[in-house]
Amino acid sequence: MKFFTSLSDQARQELIAERKRNSVLWRAIHLLGSLRIAVGLLLSLAAACAAATWIESRFDSSVAQYYVYRSPWFLGWLVLLCLNLFAVTLTRIPWKPRHLGFVITHYGIILLLSGAMIGRIAGFEGFVHLRLGEPAEDRVTLNQTALFLEDPFRKEIFRVSFPAELWRPRSDHPRKLTIPGTDLRLVVDDFSSDLALAEEVVPSSDPSSGPGITLLLQSRMARQKTLLALLEREPAHQTQDFFGLAKVHWLSGPPASSSGRTVHEAQVVFARSPDQPITHAAEGIPSHYRFFLVPDEQSRQMLLVAISPSGQKNAWEVASHIGKALELPGGAQALLTSYWPDFAMREGKPTSLSDRPENPAVLVQLRWTEGGGGSTGLSLWKSPDDDRIAFRALNRREEVSAEGKATLGQNFSLGWADWEASVLRYESHASIQSIIRKREPGTAFTMTIGSGVRAWVEDPKSKAESPRLWILSGLTQTFAVEGIPIRVAYGLESRSLPFRISLEKFAVPREEGSESPVDFQATVRFEDPKAGTTRVATAHMNSPATFPGGFWRSALGRNYKFSQASWNPQDLQETTLQVLYDPGWPCKWVGSLLICGGILLMFLHRGSPKNPTPVPTVLPPDEIPSERSAGATPTR
Repeated sequence: MKFFTSLSDQARQELIAERKRNSVLWRAIHLLGSLRIAVGLLLSLAAACAAATWIESRFDSSVAQYYVYRSPWFLGWLVLLCLNLFAVTLTRIPWKPRHLGFVITHYGIILLLSGAMIGRIAGFEGFVHLRLGEPAEDRVTLNQTALFLEDPFRKEIFRVSFPAELWRPRSDHPRKLTIPGTDLRLVVDDFSSDLALAEEVVPSSDPSSGPGITLLLQSRMARQKTLLALLEREPAHQTQDFFGLAKVHWLSGPPASSSGRTVHEAQVVFARSPDQPITHAAEGIPSHYRFFLVPDEQSRQMLLVAISPSGQKNAWEVASHIGKALELPGGAQALLTSYWPDFAMREGKPTSLSDRPENPAVLVQLRWTEGGGGSTGLSLWKSPDDDRIAFRALNRREEVSAEGKATLGQNFSLGWADWEASVLRYESHASIQSIIRKREPGTAFTMTIGSGVRAWVEDPKSKAESPRLWILSGLTQTFAVEGIPIRVAYGLESRSLPFRISLEKFAVPREEGSESPVDFQATVRFEDPKAGTTRVATAHMNSPATFPGGFWRSALGRNYKFSQASWNPQDLQETTLQVLYDPGWPCKWVGSLLICGGILLMFLHRGSPKNPTPVPTVLPPDEIPSERSAGATPTR
């Protein structure tokens, strides 16, 4: 079959019509390349892009990507458009020279769309977080969430794409997934992007632990709720702050004075035996604070590390804090009284055998106030006469605004506007347990911890179910049904890189005389263990770093591009880079060149006349032929 012809337009049209009449294949090609299908596809794609733009403005780009640009139906629509464009060029065969620009333009569009689809399927876009001094990274985090299910018998991990934020599971419409290797099913019925960590009082098996309560404070006018967990014998949980305006105290009895009781404790902490301190509680009430002596590798000084009952950590350099008071979480104070680099006992007294840190030890004295009912706030204690909870609330003038007794679950007014309180739980021997909850409007919790899904495992045959638990993003949750442990994780997907990347240096140049950044410079090291090559490159604000590098690799879409994505102004030791890998890039730039070249050819051909008129030539008189030489018959 000839692709180009010199036939006249009429003969060419007769040839195309005859071919269409005699061949089913050519009739199908003409049908696929019809103008009606092309207009319908283009109008549908235009409507889809308009809808995606509205979705992106109403929600965000990830929603538009999921429902439109990265959806299977949109990809199928692009494939149909490419087939239509290709069929249109076939219906013009054999082509005339003036059709060359038309054909090149259509094939350029097909290549451009093909490059976009290849990049969508085989490429990816993600992020990598780097920090100075940390091991090199070889994985990229993608902006796509998934569930990771473990086969409990073969211990294999299976990934299931799960865009919960875009397709939210509900209690009336849960999503069910089969656990690999079993007949069990994972049921997901809720998602939250704002999970919070709440503290609640639970029974304790330790007989030395004291009473505790879970208290709810709420205001209908302010539309706020606050949950507080209070323990009698732990300074960190005996007094809780109430929005910085008042204190809530859980006491062992009625407040005797306005100042409360001061409790003391002393601890001698040894670096070699951190789990065996010498502790003396003067009033018989332990603080439950733990202290450790550890050496600092950089400064080569001893550090005192304090861990509060709630798990908060603080550290101080011992040499520069001897004799100074240290503020601890929960209202307690610590005083570093003495430090012995080489501890020993001489004549019943502690001493240091040398100045070398052979056996470091430190004496820490703690002090805290047990309650303190005289300041603005609320004091609660167990009534000695019955099972009720006694309370006394003071206003800003330190006058009693409300007092009395309440049973569990009973609301009582505090005399602070419309604020009410109720004791939800009481335990005679209590400890605090952290529970993950979905944040509700107006409810205050300990801290916000991120997103997650709520799920449980069920056996369809026996109808047995595990407890409903929240699976935090990035963490693993274990369910148990009929003695079978099921491990499930939820979080962002990741993809491995064929090389490793580490941060060598991160700098943020500023404008002269101001703190405004003018550039972000991340110097990174690439290591390819297979090829045994190493390369150092710098990613600037508008100039990405590439690996393996080279112009032709970039032109062929074989380079990984690393661009500056975000940074921490408080810590210039870390940065986050965006990673882009697009194997469809060659088709995109070649297709763009073909489109430009084809449009240029069409304009050039349109500007040239189809039937040029001959321009008369003016000859000199001596070259003008005579009538006789021209063969003309002379006339009279």
